[in-house]
Amino acid sequence: MFKFVYYLALIVLYPFYRFHFAGRENLPEGPCVLCANHTANSDAVFLVLANGPKWDIGIIAKEELFRFKPFGAVLKWLGAFPVKRSASDMHAVKTGFSILKAGRKLLIFPEGKRVKPGMKSEPKTGAALFAVRGRVPLVPVYIPEGRKLFRRNTVVIGKAYMPEVEGKPDQQQYQQLTAELMERIIELKPKELQS
Repeated sequence: MFKFVYYLALIVLYPFYRFHFAGRENLPEGPCVLCANHTANSDAVFLVLANGPKWDIGIIAKEELFRFKPFGAVLKWLGAFPVKRSASDMHAVKTGFSILKAGRKLLIFPEGKRVKPGMKSEPKTGAALFAVRGRVPLVPVYIPEGRKLFRRNTVVIGKAYMPEVEGKPDQQQYQQLTAELMERIIELKPKELQS
């Protein structure tokens, strides 16, 4: 059923966004934390499509999206689960680790909210925490900013890598790992889109 929805989304959305996925060979077969920049509501759709038709994902999404129950039910069916952004949500953390332990991919937007071009980004350390404690690789993904209809939009999937840590990382180390992750994401931006 997921494959049907996946290919239906491709057929419906492709005429408008003309998306292309570069670097899919970089996606690991096993568990990983798939991380992307976040500038638009449709980014989650692009990230799911970038992963391909295999239903091996869990998606962290803000709890506000689940308030309309029919839509929330669809999100849960697609593998999404809610997180409270205003406080430490241990239930969401446990859910994230259970997804990785089951051998699935965890999809996260490290910035936690949409960050328009020119806005200051304040990424959260959750992706780094999941990767380090779950002992799984991080996979940076660049999703085009300011997408335009009827033009080619290339989503770039970077190489998976294990975050390098010594001993038990503290909050400062997690922040450094997160900054490195965001740098890797931005470096994937195609040269023709760089200003």
